[in-house]
Amino acid sequence: MKISVIGLGVEGQKATISLLKREYEVYSSDINREIDLSLLDEYSSNLKDKNLDLEIGSHNLDKIFKTDAVSVSPSLFNKKICQDVIEHGLFISDIFNKHKDITTIAVTGTNGKTTTTHMIYEILSNEGYDVAIGGNGGGGFSGYNELIMDANENSYDYMIIEVCDMTLDYCNYVFDIDMVVVTNIGYDHMDVHGSIEQYTQEVGEFIKDKPAVLNRNDENILKIKDKSSKPLLFDTYTYPLNLFGTFNKNNAHAAYIMCKILLNIPDENIQKTLENFQAVEGRTKQINYHTNTIITGKTDNVDALKAVLDEERFDILIIGTPRKHETCRYNILDYINEYKPETLIIFPGLEDTTYEYIQHLNKLGYHKDMMVLKNMDDIINYINTKQNMKIFIGGNGQEKITQITNILDEYK
Repeated sequence: MKISVIGLGVEGQKATISLLKREYEVYSSDINREIDLSLLDEYSSNLKDKNLDLEIGSHNLDKIFKTDAVSVSPSLFNKKICQDVIEHGLFISDIFNKHKDITTIAVTGTNGKTTTTHMIYEILSNEGYDVAIGGNGGGGFSGYNELIMDANENSYDYMIIEVCDMTLDYCNYVFDIDMVVVTNIGYDHMDVHGSIEQYTQEVGEFIKDKPAVLNRNDENILKIKDKSSKPLLFDTYTYPLNLFGTFNKNNAHAAYIMCKILLNIPDENIQKTLENFQAVEGRTKQINYHTNTIITGKTDNVDALKAVLDEERFDILIIGTPRKHETCRYNILDYINEYKPETLIIFPGLEDTTYEYIQHLNKLGYHKDMMVLKNMDDIINYINTKQNMKIFIGGNGQEKITQITNILDEYK
C-alpha cells in the first residue's frame, strides 16, 4: 500500500515515521526548502530507504493522487490541497476509519491538556477498559496519524485525544468526537488565532452539540458554554492529590467530572486513581534537591508560567527560550519583568534565542540579576552552588526541561 504525507512539520514527520514503521511505501513532501527535518533525521538510521520517497521544495500531485491514502498536516487542513484530497476520497482518516466507531474523548485548551488526558486514561484503565491515548505531536504524543493507525489495528473501548488548539478543525473532521474537556482559553499561538476572541469562537465550534466539561473560572469559556449540548463546569478538586499547584487540582476536577458524570465511573474508584496519580514526564513536578525546593515543568506560554509562579515566590527562575519565529511567546518576559525574581537564568530551549530574550528584557528595563547558561552541565553545576533556595525551571524546551528534571531527580 502506498501512502502520501503532505507537509513535514512535527505532525507530518511523525506521520511519516508511523507509516514507515508499518512498512508502507511513503511519499512525503513539503514546499518549504528550509524545513527542519530533525525528527526524520533522528529516525533515519532505522529507515528503509526504498520505502521513503522524500521531496522538499514542491508537492508532486501526480504521485499524491496515485497513492492509496493521503495524510495531510493539520496546518494545511483548510488549504485547497487538503480539500482536493478529501474530494478524491483519499484522506487517511476516511480510508482507515475504524477509529470513528470508538467512544472518543477530546481534551483541548491552552494548558493542562496532557495531565488531564492522562488522568482520564488512568481512571478508565484502572476500571479494566482498553483505552487508546495519543494525539498532539507537539505536546509529546506520537501524533494524530499514529493514533488513527493504532486504533484501526487494535480493539479499544475508549479513545482519548489531546487536541492542540491549532488543530480544532482538523480533529473535528478526523475523529468522531463524543465528548470534550476544555481546560482553559489563554494567550498562546495568537499568531495563528489572530485574537483571543477568534480562538474562543473556534473552541465554541469545537464543542458545538457535544457534552463538554468546561472551566467554571474561565471567562472566555463561559461565553461559549451554551454551544455544548450538555455543559458541565469544573472548579477545584478537593480530595487528596499528590501534585503541585492549584492548576493541577483544576485538571483533576475536570477528569473527575468527565469520568463520574459522563462515563459513570464510581466515585471512590476515581478518587483512588487520582490520589495515586503521578506527574506526567515533562509536566510540573516538585523535587526536594539537597536543601533546595525545585519546581520544573513545561510552561511555554504566559498563562502556564503565571499559574506556577502565582503558587510560590521563587528566588531563581531558569527559563528556556522559544523558536526564532515565536515572538508571540515573548510575553513570558513581560510577566517575569513584573515578577522580578532575585536571579533569572536563560537557556536555549527550543532554539538558541537567548540573545533575542536579553534584548527584549533590556527594552523592558529589566534590572535584576540575569545570566545565560547554554548547556545542561552548567545549569546543574549552578544549582549545586545554591542552598535553601526556591527554584523554578520552565519556559520553552520540553525535552531539555525533562532531561534536567531527570538528572536532578536522580541525584537529589
